[in-house]
Formats: sequence, structure tokens, C-alpha cells
Amino acid sequence: MKYLFPFILCLVYVSVSQGGDPTPSTAGTSTIEMGKLVDEALARNPEIKAALHQMIALDAKVPQATGLPDPELTYMREQMPGFRFKNPMMERVELMQMIRFPSKTTKMAEIAEIQADHAHHEHLEKVNEVIAKLKAGYVELWFVQQSAALNTETVGLLRQIANTVRTRYSVGDAPQPDVLKAYVELSQMENHAFVLRQKELSTKAMLMGILDRRPDDTLGTATLPEEAPFTALLDTLESLALQVRPMLVHDSMMVEEAQAMLSLTKREYLPDLKLAVQYVRIPETDFRGWSVIAGISIPFAPWTLGKAGGRVEEATETVNRNLAAYRASRAMVLAGVRDLYYRARSEKRQMEVYRGTILPQARQSFQASLIGYQTGKTDFLMLIDSHRTLVSLTLESLMARMQFEQSVAELERTVGVENVATLKP
Repeated sequence: MKYLFPFILCLVYVSVSQGGDPTPSTAGTSTIEMGKLVDEALARNPEIKAALHQMIALDAKVPQATGLPDPELTYMREQMPGFRFKNPMMERVELMQMIRFPSKTTKMAEIAEIQADHAHHEHLEKVNEVIAKLKAGYVELWFVQQSAALNTETVGLLRQIANTVRTRYSVGDAPQPDVLKAYVELSQMENHAFVLRQKELSTKAMLMGILDRRPDDTLGTATLPEEAPFTALLDTLESLALQVRPMLVHDSMMVEEAQAMLSLTKREYLPDLKLAVQYVRIPETDFRGWSVIAGISIPFAPWTLGKAGGRVEEATETVNRNLAAYRASRAMVLAGVRDLYYRARSEKRQMEVYRGTILPQARQSFQASLIGYQTGKTDFLMLIDSHRTLVSLTLESLMARMQFEQSVAELERTVGVENVATLKP
């Protein structure tokens, strides 16, 4: 029996002293690739589909803008004695068509095209938003699953230690508090497994909502590459964001649309043309003949000039508002790029420190506690505390990786381009 406890401690020693990536192993489980989930979201996500249908609907409005208004067909029975419907003095059938001033039609077509382009960039912005949310959820699932795997390994080791301490206590080689402490620590870790399981199910439910999967569907194990490069330069990211971020392009086109609306409003001073052809029949004289009618609108009448001037003033202020909104969006995007860039760099540095310095030192500390406990120079509480510290730091290193990946995903959304972490100048 005296050789059993050193043997168990050797197992613990080997488990925690392995170098490299601190991520616990998940071998033997089905995995899900982020790239495949992105493709699935692009094809199935309801929000993306809604934005796509809106884009198609506005595209269909472009040819409508150049079409003529609906003609009007009018039938009249005039001068009916005693309102006797069968005895009119005159019958008229009129077909009337309103024709806009040509430059108005051209400007209305231009506005329709701009609005269709708006919808196109709104669709791209929605794609960016959904994919960033998907990637953030995927990385969160990875973190929860890795935490659960680490918890499972820890529970197994603590169970072995607890059983060994209990055996030593039964032969008088260990005090009773050591046994109690070991089982308390074991119970805490076993209870934490239920919390992690709930988080995993919640994260999967969120991802399946993005993917529009059935509620009874499931997902496998999320994986991340061992290396996490980040070589992009801030100047490159800022320049790219100003060029391709769909939201910025959309807001700049809002300015163009407002300017086109202002131009159209000024064209409202130009008259529209009205043409009509009329068939006339007078039953008493058996007269039958045709009439042609032509007219124009008078938007510049003195009693309507105030209304027209108000429309021009309104359109001018709309241009100014949209221009200010675009400048605000531009400043917000650039601030977001800088914030996320500095955040990702900091988190990248934290990952490197954890891997290169903190975790190796924590392993050495735990190894020293193991040896000290074997030789009687360290008590059991110090051993447990050293092990708890190692587990906590391992979780922190996983958290740093998750935060880095989520920052990169949000940076991709803010810039409007995927794989920004490895962009070249």
C-alpha cells in the first residue's frame, strides 16, 4: 500500500507537466469546422435571407421608376333630366395620361437605383453581423468544451488522490482533514461539470438558432488551430474599413440619395403634362365625335410657392443630416477598428505570456508541491492549493484565447473583410 500513493502522484505529475498547448484533449469526438458553419449560415440564416429578399424587392423597383403613371379611363353621362339614367343629353368616354417632365423621371430612376444599392449594402452588413455573431458563439462553445474537458481530467485526478488519501488515513498515514478537504474539492469540481454542461447546451442552442437548425439537432466539438497569428497593421485595417465596410458605403449613399432627392424637389417647379382623348356622343342630335385635351400642372403658382419652398428646405436639411450621420459613422468605425486592434494585440500578448511563462511556472510549482508532499515537507492543503492554481491559470489561458478570437471576429465585422488577422500591408 505504501507504493500506491507515489504511483498516483506520478500520474498527476505526468498529466500536468506536459508542455505545449494547455488545451485539454477532445480526441475521439466528432468535430465541427467554423468554415462549414459559416457556409451554412450564409445559406440558411433567416436574417440574411430577409435582407436578401429586401435587396431583390428594391431592385425590382428600379424599372418602375421610369414607367408612366397609370392612365385614367372615365365614363360620364351628362344632363340627365330628373336623374333618369337612360335619357342623358350627352355621353363621354375619356382616356387620360399624366406624363412627368423628362428630367423628373431621370432623377427618380437615379434615386431608385441608389435605394437598391442601399439594400445591397444592408444585406452585406447583415452578413457581416451574423457571421461575427456565429464566430463569437463558436469560440465560446470551444471555450466551454475545453473547460469541460479540463474539468473532467481534474475530477479523475482528484478522485484518485481522494481515494489514496482515504486509504492512507485508514492506516494512520494521513490526518482526517486531508480526507475531508480532498472530497470537498472533488465535489466542487463534479458540481461545476453541471454548470459547464448547461453553458454548452445554451451556446449550442444559440448557434443552432443562427443556423436555423431544428431544435432537436445538435453540434459536435469546436476546434481551433494551435497557432493564432495576428500580423495585420492598423493603417491597413483603417484604410480597408473606409473603402469596403458596407455600413459606411451605405451611409455615404444616403448622402447621395438625399442630394438626388433635393435635385428632384427643385425639379418640382417644372410642370407635368396631361394628355387625354375623349369620345363624345349626343343622343338627341345623333352626334358622335372626338376631343383632344392637353394641359400642364402649374407648380409655380403664387399660392403654391410656399409649399414648394418648404419641400426644398426640408430636402436641404436632409442632405446636411445625412452628411453629419456619415461623418459620425466614419468616426465610429475608425474608433472601433483601433479599439479592437489594440484589444486583439493585448490578448495575443497575454496568450503568449501564459504559454511561455505563466503556465510552465505554475506546472513547476505544482510539481514542487507534489515532491514536497511525498517527502513530508508540504502539507496536503498546499498541494491542493497548488493544483487549484494550475487549473485556474489554465482556464485563464483558454479565456485569453477565446477573447482574442472574439476580438478578431468583431474586427472582421468592423472592417468588413474576413481573415483580417493575417492581412498584408
